Amino acid sequence: MIKRITIIGSGNAATQLGLAWHTANIEVVQILSRNKKSGQNLANKLNSQFIQNPSDLEKVDLIVICVNDDNISEIAKLLPNANIVHTSGNTSINILNNKKSYGVIYPVQSLNKEMEVDFRNIPICIEANSPILEKKLLNLSKQISNNVIVLNSSKRKHLHLAAVIASNFSNYCYSISKNILDNENINFDLLNPLIQYTAQKNLNKNPLNNQTGPAKRGDKNTIKEHLSLLIDKNHKKIYKLLSQNILKEHEH
Repeated sequence: MIKRITIIGSGNAATQLGLAWHTANIEVVQILSRNKKSGQNLANKLNSQFIQNPSDLEKVDLIVICVNDDNISEIAKLLPNANIVHTSGNTSINILNNKKSYGVIYPVQSLNKEMEVDFRNIPICIEANSPILEKKLLNLSKQISNNVIVLNSSKRKHLHLAAVIASNFSNYCYSISKNILDNENINFDLLNPLIQYTAQKNLNKNPLNNQTGPAKRGDKNTIKEHLSLLIDKNHKKIYKLLSQNILKEHEH
């Protein structure tokens, strides 16, 4: 049973997971972070001890590494032998294989420490190098989420890829839309119902079957006119590439 946790990092994932566990009455004993300001701030929120030196780590049931993917291996080398997990969607469990007991806790959500998150509805994917740790991670994750699954590193990487396309890329498209409207002094809020409706309908049906718009209809004159309205060359390339793929997908 995991009752005492230490978190490495003080960014978005560290903050939101820490708050979720704290709310679930799981003790976050220490926050280890290079950033003194954000680390101390998070420690204060969680009634934890803030430390900056791995030699000051106390013995706990689980150490959770919440740092950028490129830094996971470097941080892991500094940690004692204990139950250790990282929270990356794209990083293999094997990056921790120099430890005795290790795994992954990956929340499938874009996390921002400034925005309140309800973890009960967020899927959490776990992986462990032993059945014993897997059981512990399942139990821990189920205390904050109603949707916990076991997923190996290969499948998790594909899930992360899909998540990036669905969330990060669509968000960038929103930013392009806002740029177009800002240039014409049109309020971006006018798109809110459309954005919400598009997301909602894709929760229950195949997105391919939900496709609408000029490319789906094969309306090449509208596509040509839209391209003429776009000022930014990169935005033109994105519009053209997506339109070409939609045209091909729907056999126009």
